[in-house]
Amino acid sequence: MKKYSIKSYGCKLNQAETDGLIKILPEDFEKTSEKEAEILILNTCGVIKKTERKIIKEIKRQKKEGKTVIISGCLPAINPQVKDLADFSISGNNPDHFLRLLSGLSKKKNVSNFPIPTLTEPRSSSVIIPISTGCLGSCSYCSAKIARGELKSYPLDTILKTVKRELKKGAKEIQLTSQDLSVYGMDVGEPMIVDLIEDILNIDESFKLKLGMMNPGFLKDYFGEFLKLFKSEKLYNFIHLPVQSGSEKVLNDMRRAHSAHQFKKMAEGIKNNLENPLLSTDVIVGFPTEKKVDFEKSVNLIKKIKPHIINITRYSERPGTEAAKLKDMPSKIKKERSRKVAKLAKKIRLVDNKRSKGKIFEALIVREGKNNSLLGRLPNGKAVILNRGKIGESKKVKITDFKHNYLIGKEL
Repeated sequence: MKKYSIKSYGCKLNQAETDGLIKILPEDFEKTSEKEAEILILNTCGVIKKTERKIIKEIKRQKKEGKTVIISGCLPAINPQVKDLADFSISGNNPDHFLRLLSGLSKKKNVSNFPIPTLTEPRSSSVIIPISTGCLGSCSYCSAKIARGELKSYPLDTILKTVKRELKKGAKEIQLTSQDLSVYGMDVGEPMIVDLIEDILNIDESFKLKLGMMNPGFLKDYFGEFLKLFKSEKLYNFIHLPVQSGSEKVLNDMRRAHSAHQFKKMAEGIKNNLENPLLSTDVIVGFPTEKKVDFEKSVNLIKKIKPHIINITRYSERPGTEAAKLKDMPSKIKKERSRKVAKLAKKIRLVDNKRSKGKIFEALIVREGKNNSLLGRLPNGKAVILNRGKIGESKKVKITDFKHNYLIGKEL
């Protein structure tokens, strides 16, 4: 038996693909602890420089300890020099390439019917299912396009079969993921995400559906039709809509497909049409052309919209991107701006969570939490920490307290 260990970096799509690679490993590969492993597989991410440095450091450390290191994922495409540090590298997370490489170390295995990769979160009833890889965007700062390429949507029927299979196995929460859910199906014709969601919601099982990130630049063309989907109680009132900047000039420099005004109108539409929605957004601070006035426009937009979740990223130059040709700004300024947005985000979440105190909601218990607790989700996907219950069951809960990043509830 060949003892191996595997680590995954980055997004949920990458995590799900890691799970897919594990499932097709040859029979004589035995998963073990990192310390005991002779082979280490690193499924990498290269979206930001900080993560890249962490992965390079990990490769060097593991090589020094005498392990065979295999790298897959996005980083080898973004920074080809990383390939020279490892023993082997895999093109993206291509299963055929993966097994061709391993065939020299082990027995071959046929992957002609390689299924859509899925990730079941540990000790939970939640399953993450990718619906596509790649995207249609042309953002000037993004290296994911270099690594993932153009959009490739998985067949709708295959996704439905995967969802049904996981529900039959006991899943109670289905999370759809990709680089951009909003463009699903556009590589083969019309946008099909609304059709896919409707078909999933029509499955005769009891479950909750959580949607991944959707870019406003593509979603805006069928936004009204999309909002109608939330009439179903199976769909969390959660929408991840990344704005990246509140400045029209910076958005243009970033080559985003939406304007700040369009994002604002969509955010208002969500709040006006959905009951107690949870809006999540992404903001990049310190883009090379972001002046102080541009940054303040981002802050002002956040103050107006008050998204419950704000994912903050300090701009990081990535090789091969258009923005890499621009003069970067001092890291000190990026840190200052990042701290300001983080402080504002925390304040918004505290105020929002305070409104829930004393109220009663239906919560789905999705997985184990820390210190023998349980993590449940409210109808809008907001996390609530509980002390009693069973994973996979829905319970009435009363919110007794809160922190800035979660609620605390009592089962009724």
